[in-house]
Amino acid sequence: MTERLIDRKMSAKATGPPSLPRQAWNLASALAGFVADGCRTVTAEEYRRRLEVCDACGERRGDRCLKCGCRLSLKARGRAFRCPLGKWEEL
Repeated sequence: MTERLIDRKMSAKATGPPSLPRQAWNLASALAGFVADGCRTVTAEEYRRRLEVCDACGERRGDRCLKCGCRLSLKARGRAFRCPLGKWEEL
């Protein structure tokens, strides 16, 4: 393989979501916290604020966080869910 091809593959991997096993682990961990918190959701205002933070983040692609692999429209609703980069306000 040429050095250029290797660089391109590394770059593509770095900008994509985590591996499927890592995404499954992230989801399981987040859901455990959500259940432990009584499956409580955030207010409409907090949901909007969270998504605004995500809108400005370079790790967002559509409705997906490239850092953890989660669907943001779902993750932003759960009170116990956290931004993997620590950008959401603690509740």
